[in-house]
Amino acid sequence: MKNNNQSEIGIRSETGEIYLLTKKERILTIEILKLTLASASGREFVIERFGKDGLKVAVGLLEEMGVQISEPKERKPKTFS
Repeated sequence: MKNNNQSEIGIRSETGEIYLLTKKERILTIEILKLTLASASGREFVIERFGKDGLKVAVGLLEEMGVQISEPKERKPKTFS
């Protein structure tokens, strides 16, 4: 639901918690999550802090905010011959 002041109301389905973000807050949140998920150290931080499910939550949140990204893939160690 959007108002003329460009705020958006969201309801968290598990808890019924209501949150309100302005347009600038949504843009900031999206950019922070995108940068965090784009770097290996950012993904490691999310895993340490929130577990592996934290990555799925971050991707899901971005998708709910209208940003389509693929889930980050784990890197395989390079082998040298």
